[in-house]
This record gives sequence, C-alpha cells and structure tokens, in this order.
Amino acid sequence: MLIENLDEVVCLGELCDKYGLDTISASNTIGLAFHLFEMGRITPQDTGGLILRWGDFSAAESLIRMIARREGIGDVMANGSRALGSAFGAEDEAVQVNGLEIAYHDPRGVSGMALSYATSPRGACHNQSDYFFVDWGHTHEEIGIEFFNRHAHAEKAANVAKHQNWRTHFNSVLICLFANVPPQTQADLLNAQLGLNLTAADLMKSGERAWNLKRAINNRMGLTRANDKLPKAFLEPYREGGSAGYVPDFPVMLAAYYEARGWDWETGKPTCEKLLELGLDDVARELWG
Repeated sequence: MLIENLDEVVCLGELCDKYGLDTISASNTIGLAFHLFEMGRITPQDTGGLILRWGDFSAAESLIRMIARREGIGDVMANGSRALGSAFGAEDEAVQVNGLEIAYHDPRGVSGMALSYATSPRGACHNQSDYFFVDWGHTHEEIGIEFFNRHAHAEKAANVAKHQNWRTHFNSVLICLFANVPPQTQADLLNAQLGLNLTAADLMKSGERAWNLKRAINNRMGLTRANDKLPKAFLEPYREGGSAGYVPDFPVMLAAYYEARGWDWETGKPTCEKLLELGLDDVARELWG
C-alpha cells in the first residue's frame, strides 16, 4: 500500500489482530479499494467521503475499522476482494483465486507460485505450498524436490506437485513450515512416537493421498479445471526490475501439472487410476462410478 512508516504498518497489523481480521486478506482487499479509487470505479460518495490515496495510513486504518464493523463500504469489503471487485464491476481486478486473496509471493518473480496458487484446495494459499522457497534454492533432493530456475515453466510442474505433497504432510502433523525439518528426521521422530516404521517416501505418499482427497471433495462441490486460474494482474508483465517482461506460461505449466498429478484434463478430477493407486477406492467409485 506504499506505507513506508514501519510504526504505521505495525499499527495496522495490530489493529487487524484485535479485530480478528487476516492481515493478508484485509490488506489485499483494502489495496483493491485504493486501486479502484485510482481508476475512478470507487468514488468519495462510495467511501463516505474518504479519499483513498496510496501511502495514506489514516485511510487504511479507517477502512479496517469499517470492515470489522461492516459500516458503509466496509460491509461489502468484509466479504473479500472478489466481492468488492464484483460490486464495482471490476471482479477481474481482484488478486484472488477461488475467493481467497493472494499473499505477496509474486509468480512473475518465482513462477512455481503460479501453480501453488491456482491449484490450492482452499483458494490462493501460500501455506499449501510455499514453493518460492524452492525457487530460492531450498530443495529436498532426498524426496525428489529439486531446483529449477525461478522463471522455468512446464519443467517444474512435477516438482511443484511434490512440494504440495510434502507441505500437506506438514499440515497433517502440525509442523511449522519455517522449521523445514529434514524428511528422514521427521520420519524418525514419528516412528519414535508412534511405534511405526515409516520412511520419508511414506510421508510423501500420505501427502499425495491427502492432496487428492481434498481435490475430490472440491470436485464433488463443483470445482473443475476452470477454477485453476490466475488473476489478471499476474498475467501482465512488469515494465522494470529483475522480472521485467516476464509472465509465467501458465497454460503450459497447468497441462504439465495435470499430467504429473494424474488428473483428468476434461473434468479436473483425479483419474480413477490415480485414486485407486492411492487406496482411495471409495472416492474413485463416487467420482467415476
């Protein structure tokens, strides 16, 4: 939001915490309001007289309070960026996937996040796969998560899928993503606690099973391949900087991802064969008969 005073930034974050607002979704939605104001889609009449200019701490603070209390324009903003954009005829300006606001790991800088965001089971969520760490060089070769150039395309699709499986395991056993405990160490710790004989490969298979199960649940609720997409902003290149002129070749990346996942291109579902391979026979019957 171009607010450069760190004390003011901390104050806004604390205010979100006090109101129980997610700082990523709140800031993304408020940023969209500023953007639409700049475009002329939102006017002072819509904001109750507030002038929304980039860098204005007091305007952002006022909007946080309005969102929490559902006052004025805060009533629609409380439903998120997609709802805000839609209310002013500009849904495609909202930086979100399936209704969840995107965090600030831009796939124009680290292309693997294009797939992480577009295929996450809960909308654009970096906690389902913080793949930007891999694009920065944090690899796990022992479980097949290798390094690719930060602007690589289809060649990294299978790597993204592996990383999603790995992070799904993390979420299942409640390990902080920042800890990055090595795979075999995790297996050893679980075996010591549970009296099992798990390997790192077993943990990866568990993550893959859970990821596909979540996908099947979403398919049952109406999700298709059409939901696997990026917001317009990420398909427009920067004019300057280290990623100037670059956008991910998303259609090619998504096709390679589906092949690596064993998902059906027409329906967006995990194939019957993939579900059976993962021991999800009941799910295979439900999705495919």
